[in-house]
Amino acid sequence: MADLSDGPATTFARAATQWTQLDWWKLEARALHRVPELRRSLAAFAPTAAWRDLAKNVAPGWGCLLTLSNIASFTLPVVALLFLLSWVFGRNDVAPVGVAGLLAGVAALIAGIGIATELRESLGTDPKIHRMLGSLHLVPSAIGLLIAAGAIALGAADGVWGVGGLLADVIVGILHFLMFRGPAHTGSDRWQRSFSRLEAALDGMPPDERMRIYSDIQTALAGLRDRGLISREDFARARELRIGILGMTMAPREDLTPR
Repeated sequence: MADLSDGPATTFARAATQWTQLDWWKLEARALHRVPELRRSLAAFAPTAAWRDLAKNVAPGWGCLLTLSNIASFTLPVVALLFLLSWVFGRNDVAPVGVAGLLAGVAALIAGIGIATELRESLGTDPKIHRMLGSLHLVPSAIGLLIAAGAIALGAADGVWGVGGLLADVIVGILHFLMFRGPAHTGSDRWQRSFSRLEAALDGMPPDERMRIYSDIQTALAGLRDRGLISREDFARARELRIGILGMTMAPREDLTPR
């Protein structure tokens, strides 16, 4: 039975029956349970499978509302396109460019807020997801923009100002591709910026919190070694690592290596 004074990393290690590469990240995430800023910074270097552990209790309290608004943001461009297609297929005499642009503009605004939030409070969301979201903005709004331009040229557009909203959503779609390009390679400017954020989070930890985390990790490692779940070589290597690079060193991502 676990001691009530055990830290979260020690509790996790004692409950383990086998040890995988991903468990190094999970162990570190447990140890950093009370330091969400550090877990958020560490997520940029973690494999996708570890993000769930690193993200626990990190999302803002209004995260659910933000999620719902993001869902709305990538459905609105499709609805806007459907409005314009009604003119293309002869169901309307004029193209409702204003209505379509308004919907696309709202989508662009919501998505823009989402991008800003992700950049400020990033948990390392999979770039593939961002590219998918970018496509859901870029493709329908780009098609809608072409239809709107054609309708304006033919003098069959209602609400020419709606072009601005469609254009804004196209730009937001492009930003998803430009700003979330996938993991940075070791030594690149983006990797250095990510590591600088990690170091800043480490420097901001109070000494007593740093000692608590260090002690928790050391106790967890000793337990894993004693139970034969990790080798003595891995134990010796892991126990010398400073806080924040345990997962990076013991189970590095293929595209990232700690300096």
